[in-house]
Amino acid sequence: MAPLRQWSPRQLWSFPRVVVSHAAPFSVSANQCIRQRPTRRPVSRPTQKPLDQDSGLQKNQEPQPSSTISQQQTPTTSPPRTSSTSTVQPQQHESTAPQDTSISGPYKQTLLACKSVRHEPNPSSPYHVTARTTKPQLQQLSAAEKFFAPPCKFLYSAEALRHHSINNHIPEIVVLGSSNVGKSTFLNALVGQGKAARVSQKPGRTTLMNAYGIGPLPKIPRELVPKGMPPPRHSLIVVDTPGYGFRSQASWGDAIMKYLQARRMLRGAVVLISSEKRLLPEDKWMLRTLAEANTRTVVVLTKADKTRNGWAEKCGLLAETVQQELDRLNAQFGGKWRDSEGAASQIYITAAGMASPGQLKNGGGMGGIRTAILEMAGFTLQESVTKKADTVTYTGPIVSFDDIEWKI
Repeated sequence: MAPLRQWSPRQLWSFPRVVVSHAAPFSVSANQCIRQRPTRRPVSRPTQKPLDQDSGLQKNQEPQPSSTISQQQTPTTSPPRTSSTSTVQPQQHESTAPQDTSISGPYKQTLLACKSVRHEPNPSSPYHVTARTTKPQLQQLSAAEKFFAPPCKFLYSAEALRHHSINNHIPEIVVLGSSNVGKSTFLNALVGQGKAARVSQKPGRTTLMNAYGIGPLPKIPRELVPKGMPPPRHSLIVVDTPGYGFRSQASWGDAIMKYLQARRMLRGAVVLISSEKRLLPEDKWMLRTLAEANTRTVVVLTKADKTRNGWAEKCGLLAETVQQELDRLNAQFGGKWRDSEGAASQIYITAAGMASPGQLKNGGGMGGIRTAILEMAGFTLQESVTKKADTVTYTGPIVSFDDIEWKI
């Protein structure tokens, strides 16, 4: 056996110091992070060269007490991370939903160019008003413009329900609104004729219900037309009514109620509200009346150009108020009154008096309300307007089963 090596005290004293000088540069303590070094006395020895291999980690990292280290790490705790994350989320949302610029620009050029202006609760739309149109919507607008292109014709005037002409085949749309809301101007722009309805600056000029025939020649079999009656010459009838709220006759409310409840071919109502005013008690009464009668209703804000450059904000705030009233009434009557989707479910904004009806066409927002009216009337809008099939009710004499003559 080889003899054990003898070490002198001086050698034993120097040996551990050599070993410590080659120790690992990081602490392996389980209680400290890899970047948190223990406090120790600096040693200036040539044997510290291995530390140069990780000089990037040692830069600006002088030994510090544990209390100082914990204070410096406080800003990197969870609360700041949560706040920084919350500030990034809106930026991601803005990138996916670009700002709606369809109604930006001078009000005259914008309103004249917009074919459909409507209230839309979208964060990207300023004041929740938009004029954006998709490709299918553009096709519907084009089809609606062709439908309203043929000249309209005045049909008759009526003071009461019994004065209306018999109508068993052509859908009817009634136009309602307070006095001097712009019904005549709206109607002229709707049909594309400047003198279809007489325009007056005096409220309450219209005192009778006036019916107008609109659209192309309908396809109705001759045998369905009653004997002695001329066949219909138009596919749609629009009924203009006297304004309510200004010296309106006491019998007007009773007449319109009977018309709404008893008119067989009535398919919907258009309620006009002036954007220059607020939602009046008379407007609320009219909306409630339509809800009670379960009549499909589209609300139109008129005279948007009268508020000039502030039209979008003014109309947006008024549309919000109207929408709340519509939702309240719809919930009160069981949720069956208002359409949940489609063109007839929106609030439209128009500027019918900005140009002559022949020049305006679908501009001034008239295209959007045209599509809504045709949808309420039961038409399908694609590249052309087609009438949906109606359920035909037998109106002949009633006989018993035994009296039926069978052909064998």
